[in-house]
Amino acid sequence: MAKTNLDEFAYKAILDLIFKNHFKPGEFLFETELSESLGLSRTPVRHALGQLIAEGFLDKKKKKGCFIPLATPEDARHIFYAREHIEGLAAASAARCATDEEVQYLYGLIEKENKVQNFGNHASKLLYVEINEDFHLSIARFSQNKYLEHYCRHAFCRSNVYIFFFDKYYSSLTMDSQVQEPQQHLEITAAIENRNEEKAEHLMRQHVRTTFEQLFIKL
Repeated sequence: MAKTNLDEFAYKAILDLIFKNHFKPGEFLFETELSESLGLSRTPVRHALGQLIAEGFLDKKKKKGCFIPLATPEDARHIFYAREHIEGLAAASAARCATDEEVQYLYGLIEKENKVQNFGNHASKLLYVEINEDFHLSIARFSQNKYLEHYCRHAFCRSNVYIFFFDKYYSSLTMDSQVQEPQQHLEITAAIENRNEEKAEHLMRQHVRTTFEQLFIKL
């Protein structure tokens, strides 16, 4: 397996362990132990951990290693507030800069969302989250602003710390949620397609705010 593929495999495998609750917020992820459990050398594991730190999903303490950040109500509010404003700007920029092919790519992701059923199993949850991430980070990429893209990616990945460690998230993935999320994505994409920057920004900010309120309003 090529080096790049090994790095990607390690990255996805570590995320999968986190999503399956093998690790909790505050716990350290040790390079040696992960290498042994995944059957990999330490190099791809080190690269994967470095990527997760860069994305904000993990933190690092000098001489101690990588750990999952502790989840606090204040930090949750801060990260979703940042997401609301940064992703709103990215959506506005995408409405100005996205190509027709890129808009069609977003519509394709929404079609995939609509096909995801049975959130009761682990595979469906991961697929749903993967499509959702692709949608948000694609809009950031289509903004053609590398700074917005960078900060959108960091904020989105950091918010996943909360999304995956609050049971309310998975319990909220009901049939209503299956309909609501793609519908909001559809409205955002339509605004981008129509080159309506103000509406695209407003809808994206509203979407991120609604996500926070639904998942963490009791924090």
